[in-house]
Amino acid sequence: MSLKTTTIGIEMLDKALMNGVPRGYTILLSGTPGSGKELFAKQFASAGVESENVVYFTTTERDEDIVATMKSFNWNTDIKIVNIGTEYYKKVLEKELLISRYREEGIPINEIFMPGKKKKEKELNFLTEVTYEISKLQPPFRIIIDSLDFFLNQYERSKVISALRTIKAHTQYSESVALITMLTNVYDTATQSGIEEIVDVILELEMLRTTSSFDKYLIVKKVRNHPEKTGIFKYEVNNKGFVLVK
Repeated sequence: MSLKTTTIGIEMLDKALMNGVPRGYTILLSGTPGSGKELFAKQFASAGVESENVVYFTTTERDEDIVATMKSFNWNTDIKIVNIGTEYYKKVLEKELLISRYREEGIPINEIFMPGKKKKEKELNFLTEVTYEISKLQPPFRIIIDSLDFFLNQYERSKVISALRTIKAHTQYSESVALITMLTNVYDTATQSGIEEIVDVILELEMLRTTSSFDKYLIVKKVRNHPEKTGIFKYEVNNKGFVLVK
């Protein structure tokens, strides 16, 4: 029985793997700041629009910036955006900024939030929100989480890894596909190994300085059950997005 696959959105990368990636796979994309993780994620998102329900979880960008970037490459923008970063600002940071301002102005905290009028808010858990949103999706779906770093900095590492395992299992069961981005070489060995063990494919973007610019490389570090598919490819970004260079 032939393996059902879906495109990553980069033709030569699809060919280097298994004419795409098998449905049910979870992909980890890591790289340094400026390597293009966010752009890769948008290209991946656009590639699934015609055949999958695409949901883009962002922790760092505004909705309009995501759409504008995709339009600039003529990519299909018919995706759902769940903006965790905006929610975090409105529900957490904005309140902290307001309290800081009132403190600076000498207004007592008990006058800012009157005990008798304060509504009891349920505990915010953006990690739970993401897993809940994914559980509601109609398969086949394509999810992008950009980036895992937000959750690793907000919650216990073990809880993030547990949530990732749940997302992976649901993606596999639904014969769908997931892409998760994170920074390279930031976390302790146990955290890094725990994440890498769960995912099916590991891609890493690396830039090496030359005399006048950077050489850009895409490293395929892991393909589950296919160690022969690992390798190093040079890439560039043109008006079509990410392109592997022969």
